[in-house]
Amino acid sequence: MKKESFAKKRIYPVVFMLLVTVAFISATTVIYTFTKDTIKLNERLRLKQAVLYAGGVGLSGDPVEIEKTFDARVDEVKDDAGRVRYYSIREEGASEIESYVVIQTGAGLWGEITAGVGFDRDLEYFRGLEIIDQNETPGLGGRIDEAWFKEQFKGKRTPLSAVPEGDPASDSQFQAITGASYSTEAIQNIVNAAREYARMEIKGSE
Repeated sequence: MKKESFAKKRIYPVVFMLLVTVAFISATTVIYTFTKDTIKLNERLRLKQAVLYAGGVGLSGDPVEIEKTFDARVDEVKDDAGRVRYYSIREEGASEIESYVVIQTGAGLWGEITAGVGFDRDLEYFRGLEIIDQNETPGLGGRIDEAWFKEQFKGKRTPLSAVPEGDPASDSQFQAITGASYSTEAIQNIVNAAREYARMEIKGSE
């Protein structure tokens, strides 16, 4: 039996894998180059939608409506470095503040959870919660993005604590997600941390 040469047995597979890797990296780079602007626009639109939803502004989800409403009613309050500290939302057709929204990040089970948390003008009640980014387990912790879970925060009094899913919840409680205690606790920490941040940043600047 003729033995394979060293080059054919060892070098050729390495060269082949190298060429395949370069081809895939090149293709990914080209795709990213042509889509990065669209990705950034979609991320920005998603953020605007989250701010409006958390602030208690109901929308259909139409991108044009989101952009128009955000531009007309939302102010970005920034620090000296140009970073957004919080968002203030005016009443429709008026100059009075209706609600405030802060973006808060906290540790979830599989990574960071980023949420928009909205408050009334006196920072006593939650106006809404919207999940911007999360990597929790689908069907368990991932349920924090479900409508029933987010809707229950509207009108709740700060700070919040959790009760088991299905149990009656007072005006300072929310229903946890069964089988997702870590994710539930993460949301509790996020909304309460957002409350403290809002009181410090917003009340402190008045």
